[in-house]
Amino acid sequence: MKLLKNKKILIGLILVIVVGLVVVKMFVLAPPPPDKKKLAKTPGPVYTLADPFVVNLKQEGSTPHFAKIGVALRLSKLSAGLVPKAAGAEAAEMEGEAEVRDIVITAISSMTPSALLAPSGRVKVKHQIIRRVNEDTDIKITDVYYTEFAVQ
Repeated sequence: MKLLKNKKILIGLILVIVVGLVVVKMFVLAPPPPDKKKLAKTPGPVYTLADPFVVNLKQEGSTPHFAKIGVALRLSKLSAGLVPKAAGAEAAEMEGEAEVRDIVITAISSMTPSALLAPSGRVKVKHQIIRRVNEDTDIKITDVYYTEFAVQ
């Protein structure tokens, strides 16, 4: 009788210890949630927008000018999941790409040809695109790269 009572106490004690260890592992030793601000600033994959942009530029005088510009975005690790997996011959579009294209067109079309040809003008456009994409969309980017660049 005494042996049976000791077995019940021992099994109960082992059960309490196991449950306690599971609780400690789940709540105390669990990794902290990812820091979204840090992930938004950490560079992730590069996504190239499908087609280059042909944009009318702000006029300087009477001759109209345009720019043909290809753009790639350095997404943050926070937005890395938005990069589509390519399937077949057709490249998949990133969610929110239409918004990004609109932001790029607006930024480029506000520049004059001479301003866009100057290195400082191209850097200014990059900073505008980064700021607007990060503020106006759910996509977070850390840099913009020109894959094509021609002004006429």
